Amino acid sequence: MLTESPHDRVTFWLDVLMRHKTYAALLVVSCIATLAATPIYMAVARRAGWIDRPGGRKQHAADTPTMGGLVIFTVVFAGVAVVMALPNRVGEMLREHRVHVLGACACTALMMLVGAIDDRRGLRPASKLIVEVVLAIAAVVLGFDMPAITLPWIGSVPLGPLSLVLPVVWIVGVTNAVNLADGLDGLAAGIGFLAAAANAVVAIYLSNYYMAVMAILLAGALLGFLRWNFHPARIFLGDTGSLGIGMFLALCSLHSAQKAHTAVMILVPLCALGYPIFDTLLAVARRTLRGQPLFASDREHVHHVLERGHGPSGAAMRIYVASLLLIGVCVLLTSVNHLAVGIGLAIALGLAFFSVRVLGYMEWQGWIAQFRAREDVRIVYAAATLARLKLSVATTSNDVLEALGAILTEFGAVAIEVDLDGETYRWSRPNGSSAATRTVEVMLGDHAARIELRPDAAWPTPHAVVFDELARIAAARLDAGTLPPRRGGSP
Repeated sequence: MLTESPHDRVTFWLDVLMRHKTYAALLVVSCIATLAATPIYMAVARRAGWIDRPGGRKQHAADTPTMGGLVIFTVVFAGVAVVMALPNRVGEMLREHRVHVLGACACTALMMLVGAIDDRRGLRPASKLIVEVVLAIAAVVLGFDMPAITLPWIGSVPLGPLSLVLPVVWIVGVTNAVNLADGLDGLAAGIGFLAAAANAVVAIYLSNYYMAVMAILLAGALLGFLRWNFHPARIFLGDTGSLGIGMFLALCSLHSAQKAHTAVMILVPLCALGYPIFDTLLAVARRTLRGQPLFASDREHVHHVLERGHGPSGAAMRIYVASLLLIGVCVLLTSVNHLAVGIGLAIALGLAFFSVRVLGYMEWQGWIAQFRAREDVRIVYAAATLARLKLSVATTSNDVLEALGAILTEFGAVAIEVDLDGETYRWSRPNGSSAATRTVEVMLGDHAARIELRPDAAWPTPHAVVFDELARIAAARLDAGTLPPRRGGSP
């Protein structure tokens, strides 16, 4: 029995490229369009005040335009409209599958709207999750389902009722995974580019040419955007971009592999999104073990750990290379047997375990200590919830400081004071000792505040991310000026 040689496979793909010059043109045009349109959007965003300001968890040095997803998907959606109007076979294919094409665009646009609201006003994680589930269900109704899955040595396995559940889990999971990956300059955009390119390859291989057009347009737009988003970033994706990219990739990958007859072709989209999925699963395990809410923020993601040793650019490049290698392995395995697939997967899992161990996530004593301290962590997050509620109804400076006191008490603080308009406003812990060994200064937006700590308290706190979020909310309340500040001491 003849087997396909590497030379034959290369020849096959070159022939594919030559027969589908429209795809290459779409990639180049969408890349150039985003490359040229992004600086224009940056100027518009600055005038409109769509700015991400530094402070707290945000490590960038200056005010930076955000919601860059708007320019990316303006190019993608415009490209879809143009291609659908073309009088050639590619345009005809998109028109034949307009339900899936327009459905993917509509779901993505609605997800971007949620992201834009979150970028501008802030949304609770639970609210975003509900919308994601609703949009995922709508996508399944439009035909983005998973009727069967092909497994090594077993063949095609009908999923029955799970064919409606698993796509929802996939769409919501990938959307949030890409959103979580947006923690370094260029990371989410770069991972999104690789995933879109891999999905385009899968779609072409399986003759899902209309879905290939969608993936190629996104790949080109992200490639052009990376010029401005890579470190040091001049523009950010924002949740508008990261949620939109996650939704679009989830739908494209789901539909690209629907005609797959081999397990490997199903695995390629999975491997293309391997890093954000892996990092999300690790974050869920870490937060569950620590007793943190699943939607809590932290700086323990893989890219944050890599950033400490290699800087933002070095961390992003290492993740790009790892993702590219994983995609390459899956693509190469398309021509081999199930045994090789199993070996390849075992190697991938081994490398994942090794990576986790090297990055320090497998320090068992540390995890055990965190598990034992989980009740203390839960108390901190409960106090943060109380502080957040108090801040939402605060109308005076004293109200704001009292709200912060709800969380600062758990950090070992006995008092906080801030200077506003030449006056000093202070909160101190009721019925508590005023003894403090030192005072630390923190920023509440543009306002310097002084925190007095107990002798046994440490600062920065291990839960600095929690305080950083509350400090931003407090700064916004102090700047609101709805009522004149009231002087006073303890509440």
